[in-house]
Amino acid sequence: MKRRATPVAPNGAPFVHRPAGAPMEVVCAGDSITRGLASGDYVSLLHDRLGPAGYRFVNAGVDGNLAWNVRRRLDEVIACRPDAVTLLVGTNDVNATYDARWARHYRRQQRLPRTPDLQWYRENVDAILDRLQNGTSARLAVLDLPPLGEDLASTMNQRIREYNAVLREVAEGRGVPCLPLYERLTALLPPGHRPPPYEGRLGLAIRTTFQHLVLRRSWNDISAANGLTLLTDHIHLNDTAAAVIADLIGEWLQTSPPRRR
Repeated sequence: MKRRATPVAPNGAPFVHRPAGAPMEVVCAGDSITRGLASGDYVSLLHDRLGPAGYRFVNAGVDGNLAWNVRRRLDEVIACRPDAVTLLVGTNDVNATYDARWARHYRRQQRLPRTPDLQWYRENVDAILDRLQNGTSARLAVLDLPPLGEDLASTMNQRIREYNAVLREVAEGRGVPCLPLYERLTALLPPGHRPPPYEGRLGLAIRTTFQHLVLRRSWNDISAANGLTLLTDHIHLNDTAAAVIADLIGEWLQTSPPRRR
């Protein structure tokens, strides 16, 4: 996990003993979209916007994670004694269903015990929320999944909508708000948008990250060069899309701020 001010120990130890009047601790848990190295960095945007108002953000995003991986590392989140936790995970769960090659990639890279599917996603999200509700006093919010590719009629975006329906159902069952990321993002796609299809190419993600980190191109410029509006490589978000996540979380925090402990 990472935070924008002081480095965070792997077990969250710096946050266990918090003095009175300490900033509101908000943990953002998820995958590479949350980590913000291969994607627009919404956690940094939140830090810049709300840090002066007394919020401190812990980045608990790990590249490639599925819901199962986040479930296995919740001890780190709980050790932070957060006032609020946001969860954005599932893009890799959906992407793992693209074809057998992607499924093998995730099983090997993330050391998964089984091939991901919708039911397993449901079980893991429910277990994550159960653990956070029983292990912390934090307010919780989940964000639904962004598009996978910008062709909303594609098979993968139909699948995204199926996973989002399950995510919302699980969250509602636990009394946790689900912030409408998919709706906010798709509303920003221009009329008549004809994006290139998502073809499941891992190399594109590697190239876009190189262009950003080494060639210093902006995420928005990379998106435009790839014929996209909100996504850089059909999976990760540009700065415009990252700002939408920061808007949603900021609105949620400020509408019903967590109580200081």
